[in-house]
Amino acid sequence: MATNNVALTASMRSNLLSLKNTQRLFDKTQDRLSTGYKVNSAMDNPSSYFTAQSLNSRAGDLSTLLDSIGQAVSTLETADEGITTLQKYVDQAKSIANSARDTANVASSVKSDGVTFNSATAKTDLLSDLMPNISDGDEFTIRLGNSTKMEASANVALDHTLEQIGLDDGAEFEMIVGDKIFKFDIDAAAAGPSVDADGVTSQTFTKDMTLEDFMREVVYTVGRKTLNAEVKDGKLSFNTMDNSALVIRSTAEFASGKTAESQTVDMTKIFASGTNSDGTGATGVKITVAGTDVDISSFVGGDGTIATANHANVAAAINAALEADGKSARVQVTGTNLEIFDKSNPGAAPTAAITAGTITGGSNSTAVTANAAVAAGAPIAINTDFNTVFGFDAGHTVTYTDGMTVEQFRQAINDLDGITADFDNNGKMVISGDQGDDMVIADLGTGTVAKSLLGKSIVDVTNGSNERSKYAKQYDDVLTQIDQLVQDTSYKGINLLKGDDLTVVFNESRTSTLELKGVTFDAQGLGFTRTEDEWMSNDVIDKSLNQITKATSILRAQASEFGQNLSTVQIRSDFTENMINNLTVGADKLTLADMNEEAANMLALQTRQQLGTNSLSLASQAAQSVLSLF
Repeated sequence: MATNNVALTASMRSNLLSLKNTQRLFDKTQDRLSTGYKVNSAMDNPSSYFTAQSLNSRAGDLSTLLDSIGQAVSTLETADEGITTLQKYVDQAKSIANSARDTANVASSVKSDGVTFNSATAKTDLLSDLMPNISDGDEFTIRLGNSTKMEASANVALDHTLEQIGLDDGAEFEMIVGDKIFKFDIDAAAAGPSVDADGVTSQTFTKDMTLEDFMREVVYTVGRKTLNAEVKDGKLSFNTMDNSALVIRSTAEFASGKTAESQTVDMTKIFASGTNSDGTGATGVKITVAGTDVDISSFVGGDGTIATANHANVAAAINAALEADGKSARVQVTGTNLEIFDKSNPGAAPTAAITAGTITGGSNSTAVTANAAVAAGAPIAINTDFNTVFGFDAGHTVTYTDGMTVEQFRQAINDLDGITADFDNNGKMVISGDQGDDMVIADLGTGTVAKSLLGKSIVDVTNGSNERSKYAKQYDDVLTQIDQLVQDTSYKGINLLKGDDLTVVFNESRTSTLELKGVTFDAQGLGFTRTEDEWMSNDVIDKSLNQITKATSILRAQASEFGQNLSTVQIRSDFTENMINNLTVGADKLTLADMNEEAANMLALQTRQQLGTNSLSLASQAAQSVLSLF
């Protein structure tokens, strides 16, 4: 092993060692000044180094949590902003509802033309004396709604055949456009359009025709510039393009292929006793079907029986009363039996009962005893019609019967839902649609009641104004906006107003948390329902106003809860931020260098280095004096 053979004096060796130590201290101080730390590794101070590492690690974990807490704050602030905006929408809905409450619709109305009535004698005046052209059984319809458009309610598809939709041979309907009548029917053999002497156009379709072809043929027959047909959202609709009134009405029923349980009434055995050969009629005789009472006294003869010719009239009177009451029960005549069934609930037969009355006139008046004529019947085929299959609104039907008084006729119209009839000061009968919608009145078949009363077989009345329906639409639009707003109130995939929950973690071990429960604040979640009956009555508007009041309370309570949660999260955020600062300061106390002290050390070491160098120079001068000997 090589050795150093150079001989140094003791003073030189001492100075060299001193300079080496000074350089080591100089390097250490310079490192502290450049890094700012007095403990840069475990070699410097193991205890301080590892303690500081632990504190800094926890501070780092909390810093990550602080970011997460900040995101939770933003999520809560987004939800809070959503609630604030929802309240603005609710206030807007309230303003609309109050405006509708203060607005009255203007009713569409029409007056009798050429016929004058005496309201004082209306109870005894016969309608036929004032309108001699009408006949027993004449019918006319009154429909409220858009006079130029009829929309169906059943779901259909363009590529479905008429049979798949529910039509079959025997289905017949009329379409009246303005003053022109078009008759269509379903039959095994199709036939193109033909016009009879009265100008009525007839056409036949087969049930295997698609709906798209059917619509095209109807439009072509009526006139492509007059009528339009479309299927939108699965619903068929027809509308006129020249503002002509439009009427679609069934003219024949056909077997639907469905059956219903029934009860039967044998109309030849209604009365067990009380007949009177010289009686003139009866009074107080009633039949009750599905809870609806119908007085059929006018159809009972003096002998206590119902003549065959009146069987259909009894059925018509019962069906009209059931329709007016909104019942789905119906009756039909088969032979001498009155068959009672329910179209909407074919598995159960409606209840039926007969109330006895009294024979009138003749030599005496005798109480009529009701026979046990109501009995369970066999399942019967349900007949239906074109309008029912598609769901077109056929309107209300009014039937004239022999012996009907003017007051009975007025009352029959007045009893219709949404329609009133009364006499003005000039003796004119005024028929009005309460809803303010258009009103279309049309004779059915060969009936002439509407024409005799109003001067035309089809009357289009559009002089009303349905102002409340406009507010109802605006209200429903606001509910749509509420749904859309809630859908958009999301922050990083979490929507507290759409039912999402959020857990906020406050410490590294996840033992300190806050659970934020989401709510569902779309229109339905707030308790709103869409407007009913176009807000025709104050009751349905008040229902909406009550919903608004409840929704406001719900929003305010939730805003308070979210506010408290936001305050809690913010407090913990501030605490965590201070905690991170404390941990970092604690770690710095253990490892940071005192820059003033280290700067002073640097200056002292520089001085020591210079002095050491000078001392080494002095120590070497003794050796250098030997050179003078040479």
